[in-house]
Amino acid sequence: MSGLDLSKEFGLTLVEGEATFQRVKFFSAEDLESFLREKFSDGIFVAWQIQSVVWGTFDGEKFLLKDNRRPNFNDWLECRIFNRSAELHLKRDGQNFVGRYLCDTQGEKIFHVDSFARLWGECTVAADGWLTLHDKPRKILTEIPCDDFGKKFYGLLTRNYIGSDAATGLSGYVDYRFVAIESAWDGD
Repeated sequence: MSGLDLSKEFGLTLVEGEATFQRVKFFSAEDLESFLREKFSDGIFVAWQIQSVVWGTFDGEKFLLKDNRRPNFNDWLECRIFNRSAELHLKRDGQNFVGRYLCDTQGEKIFHVDSFARLWGECTVAADGWLTLHDKPRKILTEIPCDDFGKKFYGLLTRNYIGSDAATGLSGYVDYRFVAIESAWDGD
């Protein structure tokens, strides 16, 4: 079932689960990759740079861009490395990266809501584990890693964690993470 089908069929559904939150700080790209080798067997990453947004993969050992080049960490302002069970979200702080690691397989009881947002563009090329999404009116061309071929549109599945404020008694989203890139709609 695609992410969009899930949203249509179930809407936003409150789910009880478990999650571990851990604050992290990395002083070098080597520290970051060492942490990821311990926590991730694979994943997708998106990095925001001054001049662009880049997508790539983490293969359990190293980061790779579409053409199997290594990304330049010095250009990164923010990044998210994610898979279906965890995410590492980092922001640049001078020469370091600071952020949090979030894992859904164990930890404290918490409620979450999964949501789905379609990415801009229509799939024009799908090969070798990558999709090219082209939004002609906005002149946007995005290449993203995804093994789910054959659809016209794709989107991002996110998980939104719910917490409460002890002082006010109000509940709301306290964090969110990227989960997966999935097909959204085939255009029929």
